[in-house]
Amino acid sequence: MRGAVGSTSAEDDFPATVQEHALVGAPPIRRVRGAIYLCYAGEALAFSAVMARIPHIQRSHGLSDQAINVLVALVPVLAVAGGLFAARLNGRAGSGLVLRCAQPVFFAAVVLLGAVPGTGALVASVALYGVAMGVVEAAMNAQAVAIERHAGRSLVNGFFAVWSGASIAGSLWISFANGAGLSLPVGFAVPAAIGLLIAVATVRLPLRKDAERSIAQAAEQRAARRLLEAGERGGVPAVGVPWRPLLVLGAALACAYVAEGAISGFAVKYVRDELGGADTVAPLAITAFAAATVTGRAVADLVVRRRGPAWLIRGGALLAAVGLAAAVLAPAPWVAIAGFAGAGLGLCSVAPGAYAAAARHDPIGQGVAVARVGVFNYLGAVAGTGLVAVLAPVSGYWACYLVAAVLVLVIIPLAGRFAPRPS
Repeated sequence: MRGAVGSTSAEDDFPATVQEHALVGAPPIRRVRGAIYLCYAGEALAFSAVMARIPHIQRSHGLSDQAINVLVALVPVLAVAGGLFAARLNGRAGSGLVLRCAQPVFFAAVVLLGAVPGTGALVASVALYGVAMGVVEAAMNAQAVAIERHAGRSLVNGFFAVWSGASIAGSLWISFANGAGLSLPVGFAVPAAIGLLIAVATVRLPLRKDAERSIAQAAEQRAARRLLEAGERGGVPAVGVPWRPLLVLGAALACAYVAEGAISGFAVKYVRDELGGADTVAPLAITAFAAATVTGRAVADLVVRRRGPAWLIRGGALLAAVGLAAAVLAPAPWVAIAGFAGAGLGLCSVAPGAYAAAARHDPIGQGVAVARVGVFNYLGAVAGTGLVAVLAPVSGYWACYLVAAVLVLVIIPLAGRFAPRPS
């Protein structure tokens, strides 16, 4: 979305009264933006540390493979509940207040995962962790899209680039912790402490409820003015958050996360077990996927500003499908690794684009639409895990990636819904 009309800047394009009301008593928007970058980094650091130490949790509690798989699958299911709960909270209190309250709960849950004795306490900690994660991510995403709407240009991919980079750092930390023989509580306490320090340091910086509302109103006014200048007429202004367009965006997001979940969870096993990759080569499947995702998100905002979000989503889905097909047909491990890298590059902008598009259907501008769409992230992850559980024992992992490639192609005809559409 272009950020200016004529020669004026994006921020100057807002009506003065709305612009001033949005920022009265608030910190400079650059500080707010920096704070949300840090919040993304803190959450990703803790999340990836937990996921990288799942085998350690299993051994520590003496759980069977089936039991640990059920616990891992519970996380996104509970995050769905957290996301729906956050949609209500964001609408009532604003995503800034929700984020401030939910962050300490999330990081406390991370510490509990490593410290609690007994299976019952572990299940309770997993429940708290999953719900809190859903709330935190919904609030963070709402803040990110509000900052983007204030700027009038694509920014949200940058927040996800920070998240991806920090998740790699969290995995590296756990690799060091395992090598150094650090205990489970210590391994989780360090990233949780970093995240909590970030939460405390940024507690006054997230956008307030009135600022979110004013930014949304200003964005709507600017879009309406463009329609008038183009000689077009807009529809009746929306008074609520409609579900129908969000379901379309959610379907695209779910398809992307089916593929991403299958890659993140099982690409290493596929390269090692079905393609004969060595133990030193197989982990590169995840490394290539993660590196491509970070790289793609780092430059995606520039592409959106030049070509528009629909072009990026459509081209990315095609690239991801080709990459997954290459992994399916790979005669050697390196071909599959390159295919997974292509999938990461192609899928990297689907989630940021879906949240940015959802915000345009939220006239009150308080993260309700963003939280609702975010639920499909977790549903896709659960479906991806279920897909592998059903197909892999029968046909092998290659069949899972073939189905994922077909689902990714579904995103192509839906890409037009990612384009700016004024209410």
